[in-house]
Amino acid sequence: MIASLSGKLTLIGKSEIILEVNGVGYLLNVSSKLKTSLDEIGSKLTLFTDLQIRDDKIVIYGFASSKDQNIFKLLQTVQGVGPRAALSILSTLNVEELILAISSGDKAMISRADGVGPKVAGRITSELVEKVSSLNNNISNNSISKKIPITLQKKLNNNINSDLSDLSLEVEDIISALVNLGYSRSDVFSVVMRIKKDFSLYNENKNFTVSQIVPIALKELSGGS
Repeated sequence: MIASLSGKLTLIGKSEIILEVNGVGYLLNVSSKLKTSLDEIGSKLTLFTDLQIRDDKIVIYGFASSKDQNIFKLLQTVQGVGPRAALSILSTLNVEELILAISSGDKAMISRADGVGPKVAGRITSELVEKVSSLNNNISNNSISKKIPITLQKKLNNNINSDLSDLSLEVEDIISALVNLGYSRSDVFSVVMRIKKDFSLYNENKNFTVSQIVPIALKELSGGS
């Protein structure tokens, strides 16, 4: 198995590049996000890779980080998601955005990717919500299921002594109210979780109510200070 390649970038195509390693040119399929981040032809480049044997050909996919590589593989564990769809998703969302979309159950965000419909996006959010947390080392407290009663208690504010079970319905009501005002579930989820963390830090959970939090969240969502 080829896990990574280091060499010279010799070609940038529509959805693929050629990386020359010790005189051998490897054709790698890459996301559009990765392609737009590349330096000029002739530059040195190291990519993580995933090699797949398809019918009568061998296909290699390239990634900027092991996190991209891992989530590419993870996406393909969902029925209906092949390498093309997985790469399309990574062309539309970076890993942090994808983890947030899965965690908050935002099917619409994932279905923005070409070739990924609402049904497949729904399977991704429901089947991967527990698995993405292991890929989320750099995003504290965002990788949380919308299935709040159990998951919030386990994953949110692990170092904060607060009884979130009493707040689960309030959290969902707040998110629903803000989504109904036209904001995306992912954006709302991120803001509400951040506010929840602040309230827990200052032991103000008794004030974490719809009437208290919706105005605060609206201010953040609209760009207010």
